[in-house]
Amino acid sequence: MKYSTFSLGVLFASLTVSIFAAELTVVGKVSFSKGSNAAQQPNVAARLLGKDAEIYQGDNIQTSDASFVIVDFNDGSKVTVRPNSNFKIEQFDTASKNAKLTIYEGGVRASTGEFAKAGSDNFQIKTPTATLKGEKDSDYSVNVCKENCDKDNKDKSETAKDTSVARIVDIKGDVYAQNRANKNTNERKLTMGMGLEAQDFLTSQPNSYAVMVFRDGEKVTLQPSSELDIVKYDFQQAGKKDQILLKLAAGGMRALTGSIGKKDHSAYALDTPVATIGIRGTESETMIDDFAGAGEAGSGGLYNHVTEGAISVKNETGEVVLNQGESSFTSSPTASTVQVPSLPAKITTQLSTTPSPKSAPDAEKAFESKPPASSKSGSYVTVNKGSGKLESNLAKADEKDDKNSKGNKDSSGSEKGSGDKRDDKSNALSQRNDSGRGEQATRDDKTNAPPPPSNNDDSGSGRGQPQPQGGNGGDGNRGVTMLAAGESSFAGAAGDMAKLDSPPPTFDTQFDMPPNAFDNNAPPPMFSPINDLGGKGGGAGCVVE
Repeated sequence: MKYSTFSLGVLFASLTVSIFAAELTVVGKVSFSKGSNAAQQPNVAARLLGKDAEIYQGDNIQTSDASFVIVDFNDGSKVTVRPNSNFKIEQFDTASKNAKLTIYEGGVRASTGEFAKAGSDNFQIKTPTATLKGEKDSDYSVNVCKENCDKDNKDKSETAKDTSVARIVDIKGDVYAQNRANKNTNERKLTMGMGLEAQDFLTSQPNSYAVMVFRDGEKVTLQPSSELDIVKYDFQQAGKKDQILLKLAAGGMRALTGSIGKKDHSAYALDTPVATIGIRGTESETMIDDFAGAGEAGSGGLYNHVTEGAISVKNETGEVVLNQGESSFTSSPTASTVQVPSLPAKITTQLSTTPSPKSAPDAEKAFESKPPASSKSGSYVTVNKGSGKLESNLAKADEKDDKNSKGNKDSSGSEKGSGDKRDDKSNALSQRNDSGRGEQATRDDKTNAPPPPSNNDDSGSGRGQPQPQGGNGGDGNRGVTMLAAGESSFAGAAGDMAKLDSPPPTFDTQFDMPPNAFDNNAPPPMFSPINDLGGKGGGAGCVVE
């Protein structure tokens, strides 16, 4: 009898789900799910999300520890809901091409689809403090940080392993890096303090440069309009010989030798399309002839100059050693290297506009461990690709109040008092931040969407912290910040907004995740989401100095 009752219960539940699904609009499906993830409609029991599960308009998606879910929407947009997050699909209308998504806590990685091509207002991600309006062909990281920001950052900094081989210590303009070892990763814009990995390919734009310090003390200034490949870098790794192999594909660089090249000359090499540069001393400069200008010494040749120490220039014709103060030119891989009195004036002028690698700090200082920056409560947004507009929710409410106050008068003809305005604003904020509450009653871990995070003015300052941009938040409109690729911004509960000097705390989970788990352009990780649903595991120029 118990078995029959149970069977009838399961049948009834299945019929209920079927009827419920038939009345809703399918807006996408789950392409991958790991751990314990659920979706819920108002007044309906939560349902577990596995691969290929349908997602409906109005779904509130919640993830738990070490869990995440990737949703492919019908317009081609894609959202990865990170662990311990509360995310709702407020609107997804194919007819009007409008998507309004809300993240109450946790974070998402989102890439836009067809809706965003219709206009920036057509794809929106709202947080308790701000609204991101997405542009076409763009990708974003959006995170909500509450009162435990500092603890989260401390936990992650203590568990995260720094695998970087070099660190950016000075930068100007636009310099980008793309890792060749993982073709699914996006190109990233470099900023002060960012790490570089082995097999990173660096590209600098005109009027831009970057100074980097490697772990062995090697220092490099990448010149404007240049391309540098960190082909191989091994330093103090068990079972491996210390070695560094760089490849300059275009432009130029200045290099100051570190301990690898000083201890073993054969362990250091700089490849160019014309010749390979070996280290016999300390500081040198290498430049591609295209950079010097047509007609100065032939097309695609290689210039080298030694500021201190010595270098070797080797190609198919043999090897030439240059000592301190000497310069050379090599026109092609099959042409002999010849000494020249000095570098062309155009190269000398260019080198004078960029910092010498000698000005960079030593490796110990560049890689010194620093306590995690204190993070204010609020919303953090980074544009990984494309562009976007971030608007403060409080500023929007203020503007609405200002408009209403002009026409709103009481029955006696007088304007509403300031106290009434404050009450109206408070009620409006309360209604906005209460959106989605009451729908999670069946969930034991999260029964309500969280209130807006409190503003923490005692969080301190420093690189990566919100730096005020004036009253306009970065452009001519109050409470609005325009963001380009590689830029990040903060939005607080008090309406404060600021661009960040460097990327904000990643807020990535400290749990072990498969490679590319949060890369929306990457293929799904290779493990079974079904087994994990229970949450139990689941021509160049070179100057050497």
